[in-house]
Amino acid sequence: MEKVTIRFEGKRRAIAPLTWAQRRTWRGSRLKYRSYVHTQSVPPGKSIEEVGNAAKWAFEEFESLRTVFPVGADGDPYQKVEKVGSAEILKIPTGEPAETDIQNAIHRLKWERFDITTEFGALFAIATRADVPTHLICLVSHLAVDGQGFKALGGALDSYFFGEHDRPSVPRLQPVDRAQLERSTKWQEKSARSLEHWKSVLEKLPHDGGRSEVMDSCALRAAVSVISKKYSTSTSAIYLAAVSVVTGALIGRSKTSFLLPASNRLNQEERSFVGELVQFAPGLLESLDMPFEAVVVDAWKASLKGYRSSSYDEQALQSVITDLDEGRECKRAFDLSFNDTRNSTEVETHRGATDEIRDLTKQTNIESREYAYQGGSRFLSFALRSAGNDILSITVHDSYFPEFPTRQILLAIEALVVGVAVGDAEPLHHPLRFTKARLSGDAYR
Repeated sequence: MEKVTIRFEGKRRAIAPLTWAQRRTWRGSRLKYRSYVHTQSVPPGKSIEEVGNAAKWAFEEFESLRTVFPVGADGDPYQKVEKVGSAEILKIPTGEPAETDIQNAIHRLKWERFDITTEFGALFAIATRADVPTHLICLVSHLAVDGQGFKALGGALDSYFFGEHDRPSVPRLQPVDRAQLERSTKWQEKSARSLEHWKSVLEKLPHDGGRSEVMDSCALRAAVSVISKKYSTSTSAIYLAAVSVVTGALIGRSKTSFLLPASNRLNQEERSFVGELVQFAPGLLESLDMPFEAVVVDAWKASLKGYRSSSYDEQALQSVITDLDEGRECKRAFDLSFNDTRNSTEVETHRGATDEIRDLTKQTNIESREYAYQGGSRFLSFALRSAGNDILSITVHDSYFPEFPTRQILLAIEALVVGVAVGDAEPLHHPLRFTKARLSGDAYR
């Protein structure tokens, strides 16, 4: 296969320990070898050289792409950023239809494993038709760039193609800078505070085969938008409240515990961070038997507290968990995992009539998936698609209801939120009671 060689020169060479998030991924995790694959359309009129320059710019702009992770003489890994280097970009000819060849190429790339000790954290390929570039395909190591960072990289490349990044800039935070910050006294104090919050949540957790489905619901999106405007709060808080109520109804409790995987992408600096950053934040909702508006407020406060407690030393946290579970046969388990990769922090507005939302449920579509979006085999997993095709994924602990239909759970979430949006009294004032009745009945498709 033909290749294009690019040479790049960044702003510095640097060596640093792993960040807290990188250390978690490194330890015994297959994710450090796995990759993310992103496909980006190339604007018309671009040459192969110009597309290669986009990849060159990315290597120079984001240090995580030109980082390797050797192991030191003491057996501990570290990150090493090279200032200069070269990379080979694959050229993938496509025919008609091009989508088939591109998907085949993506499928092959997904099985590539990075040699993280010697290879840079990114691999680029250019899809061409009659030697004209149509798509830029990017493969990154999970250890170098997490899922949220990968979205930031895609956004940066898109801006570059349209001339918004036509000269070198200096990102405010690179992974090496983050690693150095985490070793400072200020960040060690942050870690200590976060660990105290973690411990307070973990102490309240219960002691204890994956299924996965995705729902595309215009009714749910419209209802969430209406409630978002009415309560002046983010759509993410509303989704979290609704999922918590349904989970509480499933497990028979008026409170739930949850984990926020995309925990520290709250401000703009963190959203543009291209590297491994995401850690986890815990939370408790103890107000499920209250009116839905109160549950939303509680969800917002609990998630905000979790976000603020997402800066911690992962190894120190493991010591806390070990101490809490010492001498116990069963380990602690969160009720649900809530991953809103959309980073939705703004109010959204539904532009249609509120009384039309219930009719939109006729368009709801639910499909099974072969894999769980998050959480692994111990969790029941499902996802909700947003209008932009981004995924909001939720996983609920499977041991509570191993035989309960996933479809019924998804429709219960939709029914609760739609009921609140159109002003039905029962979901508004008694959401937990409404959901229990919905789940125990036969009124689902």
